[in-house]
Amino acid sequence: MLIPSGIRLLAATTAAASLIAATSLADAPPAHRIVLPDNVVPVHYDIAFQPDVKNLTFTGTVAIGLTVKAQTDSIVLNAKEIVVDRAELSGNAVPVVSYDEKLETATFTFPGKIAPGDYVLTLDYHGRIFRQAYGLFALDYPSAAGPKRALFTQFENSDARRFVPCWDEPALKATFSLAATVPAGGFAVSNMPIAATDDLPGGLSRVHFAPSPRMSCYLLFFGFGDLERIHRDVGGTDVGVVVKRGDTASAQYALDTASNILPYYNDYFGTRYPLPKLDLIAAPGASTFFSAMENWGAIMYFERALLFDPKISTENDKHRIHSIIAHEMSHQWFGDLVTMQWWDDIWLNEGFASWMQEKATDHFHPEWNVWLRSLGGKDDVMQTDECEGTHPVITPIYDVLQANSAFDNITYTKGEAVIRMLEAYVGEENFRSGVRRYMKDFAYRNTVTDDLWREIDAVSDRKLTQIAHDFTLQAGVPLITVARSKEGFVLSEDRFALDASGESGGSWLVPVIVRPGTDSRPSSAKRILVTDAGRLTLPNMPQGSVVNAGQTGYFRVLYRERAFAALRERFGRLSPDDQLGIIEDEETLGEAGETPMANFLSLAQHLAPDTDPLIWSVVSGKLAWIDLLHEGLPTQDAFRAFARSVIAPQLKWIGFDARPGEPENVAILRSSLLSSLGRLADQAAVAEARRRFAAYLQDPSSLSGAARDSVLNIVAVNADAATWEQLRGLLRTATSTLDKQQFPIYLGLARDPALASRALDLALTDEAALTFRPGIIRAVSQRHPAMAFDFGVEHWEALAPMLEDPDRRASFITVLLTTANTLPVLDGLKAFAAAHVSPSLDKDIRKIASQVRDNARVRTERLPEMDRWVASLGRR
Repeated sequence: MLIPSGIRLLAATTAAASLIAATSLADAPPAHRIVLPDNVVPVHYDIAFQPDVKNLTFTGTVAIGLTVKAQTDSIVLNAKEIVVDRAELSGNAVPVVSYDEKLETATFTFPGKIAPGDYVLTLDYHGRIFRQAYGLFALDYPSAAGPKRALFTQFENSDARRFVPCWDEPALKATFSLAATVPAGGFAVSNMPIAATDDLPGGLSRVHFAPSPRMSCYLLFFGFGDLERIHRDVGGTDVGVVVKRGDTASAQYALDTASNILPYYNDYFGTRYPLPKLDLIAAPGASTFFSAMENWGAIMYFERALLFDPKISTENDKHRIHSIIAHEMSHQWFGDLVTMQWWDDIWLNEGFASWMQEKATDHFHPEWNVWLRSLGGKDDVMQTDECEGTHPVITPIYDVLQANSAFDNITYTKGEAVIRMLEAYVGEENFRSGVRRYMKDFAYRNTVTDDLWREIDAVSDRKLTQIAHDFTLQAGVPLITVARSKEGFVLSEDRFALDASGESGGSWLVPVIVRPGTDSRPSSAKRILVTDAGRLTLPNMPQGSVVNAGQTGYFRVLYRERAFAALRERFGRLSPDDQLGIIEDEETLGEAGETPMANFLSLAQHLAPDTDPLIWSVVSGKLAWIDLLHEGLPTQDAFRAFARSVIAPQLKWIGFDARPGEPENVAILRSSLLSSLGRLADQAAVAEARRRFAAYLQDPSSLSGAARDSVLNIVAVNADAATWEQLRGLLRTATSTLDKQQFPIYLGLARDPALASRALDLALTDEAALTFRPGIIRAVSQRHPAMAFDFGVEHWEALAPMLEDPDRRASFITVLLTTANTLPVLDGLKAFAAAHVSPSLDKDIRKIASQVRDNARVRTERLPEMDRWVASLGRR
């Protein structure tokens, strides 16, 4: 985050104070953490297990090579929902095994002291196969040959302990050998290639995988089922995509994408991908919390995040799949090869991978303009960061339950935005050189964030550590205020917040790029560092100059009246990035009461037809959101008419149907416009969608994948009872698991409360697959948040089997209130949290409550101003 007031560096006293605060957290000893004793460490795991796929249990044996560092009479490791049947240490039986369910540990106690040295701890044990994505889990799916069941594993952040007793902490790396006894004829996959297969009696096979490199437990993977693989050699690495039998055609796009990205990453990181093979594995199910997992050499994706079927997939799906593949593949270096020391620094994995997915996608598809699209994510995370319940990018994690909540948009999207800002500050080449040094110096090891900053500072004249500390070690969003004076631009810095969270203040050293007027030449940009120490005057800045040019900075910009008027005058000549950045800042600042709402509404009203499609997509979505805030108000019809008057002409300009050779971003815009018009109950769009839906029912080939999604979305939102039943019939007859996941969501989108209620009831039946049912409830919550939340509370016990790990179930219920805009729902949230949410996750509750309060505040305090402006249009 940047700093507003001098062309100078931070004052020495401010810098020193900030550096002390940063160092105390970054270098803090782990005394606050609930971790295993450090007197014993693992070296190698030799695991053999046999799943009972029908009865959802498994048995296992593990021989753990370990080192005792200090004399001890016990060994403590992690185990959860596992029972150890026999234990011995280097051939000697262990007489006492005790469990601590709260700490998720197993303790092996010996009659005497064990001297320092190397030993082998051998354990026979048994455990459960789960029905949701944690530990070793099963997914059921239909096939032409009848119902099928496949097995997969999911261990991040702390579920390897459900599969094998282990040291389940990221810093305790070891090597792994895995053998599985499974039904013969199935397809087994793990991190490493198969080294040998033994035929066994009873129609079984024992599959032995090659030993892994040194890695953290959470990266171990196993999958098995009626699967098949397509693959190719990419520079000596066997790259494959594993799918359920019959889906290889839908896997081709993923294979092509991964094959392109791997050489690019080999070059960018300056370290070749070190494993002999890299598999991307499609699992026929879903999770309420994640789409994919970066297991080293065996990345697991849920099908919707990996498979592309032109008959039912959209251009937006195509772009999303590319980004998710790029994200997970970047983890093979950032996270797998080099791993954070503890979950405090999980952002080193996720923020970097989120940034890298955009960088790689932009490299291969500059026409997609992904950096422009990423500004929407940055705007969303800023709104989170501007409210109570936010947290620093690097935040102390005390236990693994807290680590679960660290996988949020602050970690991912703010992390991405901060990295992009830092790269823009030091330059692409310097940043990459630092990353290459980091990979070389810390391969197969663990790090803290400052290790990365030191590597980049070592190669760059512009030092970023102080800036990075300011943006990663404190929460919040800087606000750069821009005013015009006789001397030029005057900049000042403060913290921007939507509630009382801003009262805690904040001080950032902010790298700001200012572009004079509409001069787009790189040489015209001025780079400055802004602090909160005073006001900074930039002389001789022409009208229409842009602060945060290129929008790479993580901060809001508030243009005072004269400065904004000049920008509005020249708005059409600004770059698309600057246009979108200004639109998003003006909407948020307007809703906060810092600027007139007319600023945002007038920009939306006067967008040119040839404005970048991604900007139009964002604006149409924002107008649909404001309409939702109007729900039930007497002014909704007038606002809807205004919103439709902005969006409908643009749809007419690009056309309802795709045109030959049109850019893919135009196709994505068409879907966005149609979705918004459907939510705005536009009669023409709804009528046309219903006509096409009737034709689709007669001939499914009448609609392309993108057109089908748009039509079904509009029809679903505006469904009557008969139409809803027709959609339900499509769910019942769907053969693709992609469709079986999507059609329940359509059923949950209905505007009609009675139909929304029926959709919720459907979530308790077997009509949708177990892992797809939460999607129905979440879909209902978009328009009926209180109804969905009340349903979740009332049916808490019934919903539990369809949600993941009990520690995470409550968060699914609470986020159903994200779009709520009335304060009474907070009483229910408070009561539910008291009964079901751990106190360590209090910030998650505060985050939801803050979002609800802000929605309610905008509805009561800011909509009237919008409505007066809309009403004034008719009097002009």
